[in-house]
Amino acid sequence: MANNLNLEPPPYTFDVSIPEYSSEPRADEARLEYQPGSMWPREYDLRRPTGLFVHRQDGVTVILNYQEDNITVPVYRRNSSIEGSIILEKPEPITKVTLKLSGIIEVASPGTGWVQVKCLDQTHALFRANEDSPDETSSWASSQTSLSRNVPNSGPFQFSCALPTTFRHDGRDYPLPPSYYVLLPGNGQAYYVKCTYNFTALVSKGRSRRTAFLPGKAKKVNTFGFEYSPRQRPPRGVIDRSLLASIKISPEEWRRYSYQIIPRTNKHGLEPLMCQFFLPSLGVYGVTDSIPFHVQILGPRASLSILQLDNKPLIRVHLTRQITVEHNTRNNTVNLSLGEASLRALPPVEGVLSLNLSETGQNQENINWDGKVGFRLEREKLVQAFNAGVVYIRDFIILELSKGYTNLFQLFRHGHFVRLVSDSAGPT
Repeated sequence: MANNLNLEPPPYTFDVSIPEYSSEPRADEARLEYQPGSMWPREYDLRRPTGLFVHRQDGVTVILNYQEDNITVPVYRRNSSIEGSIILEKPEPITKVTLKLSGIIEVASPGTGWVQVKCLDQTHALFRANEDSPDETSSWASSQTSLSRNVPNSGPFQFSCALPTTFRHDGRDYPLPPSYYVLLPGNGQAYYVKCTYNFTALVSKGRSRRTAFLPGKAKKVNTFGFEYSPRQRPPRGVIDRSLLASIKISPEEWRRYSYQIIPRTNKHGLEPLMCQFFLPSLGVYGVTDSIPFHVQILGPRASLSILQLDNKPLIRVHLTRQITVEHNTRNNTVNLSLGEASLRALPPVEGVLSLNLSETGQNQENINWDGKVGFRLEREKLVQAFNAGVVYIRDFIILELSKGYTNLFQLFRHGHFVRLVSDSAGPT
């Protein structure tokens, strides 16, 4: 039986016309959220820098294009290409010009010892002398024709090398980590984690058999470090209104965590308390952002009155970076404090704060604080969190019992994962 493949599709009709759309609200509409383009970081401008980075060493000059003016270390972003040229200060016979890009993750920790992992290892031949045919063109990325090894040559040798976005370690692919260095605490030992990148230009000089035995270097090397700084920003900005000002109109902007605070004994007449901790639901922030929060403690009036006697917050909030080093099934984890929040006391509110409008709850006595927490260390450069296999960096907002109350209540500590990226998205 032959199949009929020439059937016409059935006709369709629309009862409602397609509505008209506009980027501007009508008279009876209101704009709920707006993010103008001017708020985005300048780093995301599509225009590349127009400056040059020049490095001279051992008679070899390396010129890198598309760099900011007056920098001391060249900087590259994710998906960047390293472009430029290599020039010899004076013409001389050479046999080969090679460019090498290298990246090393180096770790020293009490749990793993000293570990070194290559995250970037590229070699590109820009020029190779041809003994037989001086008219053949050279190898990859160079416009310089291939000459005899006895003909003086000074370049320029041009190149364009795309940086990879990932590397492979222990059978898995990981994002190429940013340039990084941090000292780890440890009993007087120099424990650290660092990730460094280097550019090396290698020029091999030509020598005849008659002059091969003469003293002098057969190679010239120009090497220097460069910074790899991948950029990322949150999908939207941090809410700029407090919880109390936004909980009814924008409850979706917040996330609630509930915990119980248990007294150590009944000696002081204390009863269990309920702690409600509110954080923005966004979960992704720039490393320089201040993250708002709200704390509500609920319980019997007698218990809360004891807390109000010394006028000190029951809990503390701080930002912590967790660095985990792992190698050959051994691992070591350290926590670095990035910033402590100052809590601002607020008047009691009516009942339990809830993100669900249908949830009423009983009117309970309560104490409230709000504040902002963020990176507060001066003269420190904080890179965004990353996972490079041998090194795994994560950030947490820690909510815990203040030291002044540890004699009254059982230990209380909870971590809330947040993701810190390189740039801010701007205010909401």
